[in-house]
Amino acid sequence: MVLGDTHSASDTPGIWLTSVQSELGWAPVTNLSTPGRGYLKKPASCEIAVCANFEGTIPAIVAATPDVVVTFGGAADGDRDLSDAAREYYAALREALPDAEIIAISPVTSEDEAAYWLTMHKRTIRTAVEAVDGTFIDVGQPGVGDGEYLSAAAQAEIAATVIKELS
Repeated sequence: MVLGDTHSASDTPGIWLTSVQSELGWAPVTNLSTPGRGYLKKPASCEIAVCANFEGTIPAIVAATPDVVVTFGGAADGDRDLSDAAREYYAALREALPDAEIIAISPVTSEDEAAYWLTMHKRTIRTAVEAVDGTFIDVGQPGVGDGEYLSAAAQAEIAATVIKELS
């Protein structure tokens, strides 16, 4: 199960998940990623089955009975404190799926520069996921300056980091 924002949406060209799925043998993968979804924010468009923030998607995640849950996001939440939202999301996810592997990937941007609050989000997310014995993967900021979407090179770099950390 993958839950994220634009950077993990299945229609994103060269999406990192394709390489990770192939390399790590993850099949099938349910991808609930959609633009604008975050720890606090609902998706930008609600033309999808689950129109909620990360915590609001937990019932859909549980219904899929995944062995692995990857959450990749936080940039869509902007300059807002994610402490409570991240802590509550990962605690509820762990309670609902006590045996699942829970993985969080650091938030990334494709803007011209990485905002200072992305570093704060990264620390908050790391603390929250590690508190429930989950894994945090810091992929850095490979897409800075890419424009509206992460480039194929940034997606490949994210994939390589995730594969390395999980292999």
